[in-house]
Amino acid sequence: MVDDEPRVLDGVRRNLASHYTIETALSGADGIAILEHNRHSTDPFAVIVSDMMMPQMNGAQFLAKAHEITPDAVLMILSGQADLPSTIAAVNESSLFRFIAKPCSPHGLRSSIDDALRQYQLVHAERELLQKTLAGSVDVLAQLLSLGNPDAYSRTTRTSRITDTAARTLRLGHVWELRAAAKLSQIGLVAIPPDVVERVETGANPTPDETTMYATHPQVAHDLLIRIPRMERVARWISLQNSDGDHPAADDEEAQCIDVLAVATKFVAARQNAEEPTATARRLTGTCRHRPDVIQAVLHAATTVATTQGEIRELTVRDLRLGQVFQHDVLATTGTVLVRKGDTVTEAVKIRLTNFATSVGVNEPIRVTDPQ
Repeated sequence: MVDDEPRVLDGVRRNLASHYTIETALSGADGIAILEHNRHSTDPFAVIVSDMMMPQMNGAQFLAKAHEITPDAVLMILSGQADLPSTIAAVNESSLFRFIAKPCSPHGLRSSIDDALRQYQLVHAERELLQKTLAGSVDVLAQLLSLGNPDAYSRTTRTSRITDTAARTLRLGHVWELRAAAKLSQIGLVAIPPDVVERVETGANPTPDETTMYATHPQVAHDLLIRIPRMERVARWISLQNSDGDHPAADDEEAQCIDVLAVATKFVAARQNAEEPTATARRLTGTCRHRPDVIQAVLHAATTVATTQGEIRELTVRDLRLGQVFQHDVLATTGTVLVRKGDTVTEAVKIRLTNFATSVGVNEPIRVTDPQ
C-alpha cells in the first residue's frame, strides 16, 4: 500500500492487518525501494495498491515502475482526487486491475483485494501448469538427444549444471527459461554428422564447409524450437549462444541470461579441448566481449561442478539409479560409446543401456556417484 497520508495507511493497517501481510510506503520512491529489495524474494508481493495524487511521483508513474519490477503483481489505484488523464495513464501504462474511489469502506477494500488475489492466483496457476508442461517437454527432448548423440548430451549436461549454479550466484530471474535453453543448447547438433562435429571441436583439420555447417547448429535449434508456444525467448537465447556479447535484449537481466548461456557453452567447449577453467576465464576476459561478473560466476560454477563428487560406486546396468553421475565413458562391448563421463542416469539413458546390455553387451562394472 502506497499513500502519502500517514492516517490513511494507519487505517489500512488497523482494518486489514488481520487478513493480509501488508507493507506500506509514504511515497512512490519508498515503494520502489521496497519492491527492489523484494525483487528476488521467494515470497513476492501479490497485490500493489497506490494512491494517485502524490508529490514527486504520482500513482500512474509509481505503478508503471512497479510493473517493471514486479510484473506478476496485480495493481490497483485507491484515490479520491484522480483526474481522468491520470486514470487513463494508470490503465494504459500499468495494466491496472481496478480503480477504487475514496472513501472506501473496509469491507469494500477487502473485497477488491480478495478479487485481486484471486486474479494473481489464477495467473500463477496457469503459468505453473504451462511451465511444468514445457519443462516436461524440454526433458523429453534432452533425453532424446542423449539417445541420438551421447557427446552432445554430455555437453548439455555440463552446460546445464554450470548455468544453474551461475544463475544462483547472479540471483537471476528467468530461471526456467535459462534452464531450458541450457538443456536444449546442443539439440541442433542432431542435424550434423557426428564425425563433422568431432573434427570441428577437436581442430582435426575440418574443411571450411564443415566449420560453416557446425556454426549453424544454434540457428538449427532456434528454428526447431521457435514453433513451440512460449519457447520464443528460449529459442532466441540458444541462437545467440555463440555471440560475443553484442546482442539485443528486453532488459539487463535478460542480457545477463544470454551472456551466461554463451559463456557457459564456451567454457564447456574449452574443457573438451583440455583447457583449464581459469585459462578460459582469462581468455574470455581479455576479449572484453562478455560481462566480467558473468565470467566470474561461470568460472566459479565450472570449478564447483568439476570438483563436486560423492563416493564412487561400481554397479551393473541393472543397479543404476536415476540421478547418478557416470564417472567414465560407458562402452558397448563393440567399442561404441553409449554414455559420456559426467552424464546423468535418466530414464532414456537407462533404457538405452539396458537394451545394449541385452542385445550387444555393455562393459561392466559402471562407475557412478550418487546425486549431490
